[in-house]
Amino acid sequence: MKKLFFISAVVCVLLTACSGQESAPTALPSVTPKPSFTATATSAPTKTPQPAFTPTPTITPLPTYNTKRVIFDYNAIGGLSEFDMFFEPDSLRSYSTIVLYSDGQMIIPGEVYRQKNLSPSEVQLFLAKLDAMGFYSLDSNQAHDPTDKLYNFGSNYQRVYDAYLYCILVNVVKTRKLCVYEPGIPFLIPKMKQILNYLDKYRPAGMTPYYPDRILLSVQDGRHLYDETSPATAVSWNDKFPSLETLDRKITYIDGDTAKEIYTLFDNVYAPKIFIQNGKELTVSFSIILPHAKVTNAYQ
Repeated sequence: MKKLFFISAVVCVLLTACSGQESAPTALPSVTPKPSFTATATSAPTKTPQPAFTPTPTITPLPTYNTKRVIFDYNAIGGLSEFDMFFEPDSLRSYSTIVLYSDGQMIIPGEVYRQKNLSPSEVQLFLAKLDAMGFYSLDSNQAHDPTDKLYNFGSNYQRVYDAYLYCILVNVVKTRKLCVYEPGIPFLIPKMKQILNYLDKYRPAGMTPYYPDRILLSVQDGRHLYDETSPATAVSWNDKFPSLETLDRKITYIDGDTAKEIYTLFDNVYAPKIFIQNGKELTVSFSIILPHAKVTNAYQ
């Protein structure tokens, strides 16, 4: 039986405002002053302040998972997701377009995820193509400004913040990582444009559907699809899976065969879907955790 792990967050803010008004003093008739008495104050015993009790949160660790070694990764860095809290820093906000592992498995994500187990000669040919296109010889200080020789801005440079970085990592005998800044793509030198174009179109023959063995699942009450083509009829949720009603406002980690089976309920398409359980409609979305990604529930 696979374990499920939940994250929920509740934030409560209490604001209290107080106001008052003093009354004007009332005049009293004069009286003969009486002799005053001097009182000696007795100090109360001093108490040692006690530290406030802070409960230690209980965190259930996620199951152990042997992540794979990446030898090539073409990815985008940036953006935000409701699932970000699960990913460790070196996996956060990085979305692979092509990833190749040391065992030869290549995964090409998209609306439909596909994979292929490349032979050693196919791996060598793929990496040699990048070398021949000049990937290792390109000169760049990775500043993404007029000083960066990956670009030819001329007089068109403008500093842009909060845009995506598209990065190519090769991690074999020669390790190199080159990134391009999204606003600068029209100004890339021809060699770098050629490399990106090659990777964007790369699809080896013989690819098959990829079925993840780890996913994150998110549930919302009602319909929350903004696509006009969303189905009018909801799909029945299989009762052998965890109840969606108990997962409302939570993100759940699911692994193993259960993760693969739930993924197939989405028709192997990376998109939210409407399900119905006990007569109640719910919008369910998910995030695939690739074999190299590191996740945690330390922020539970």
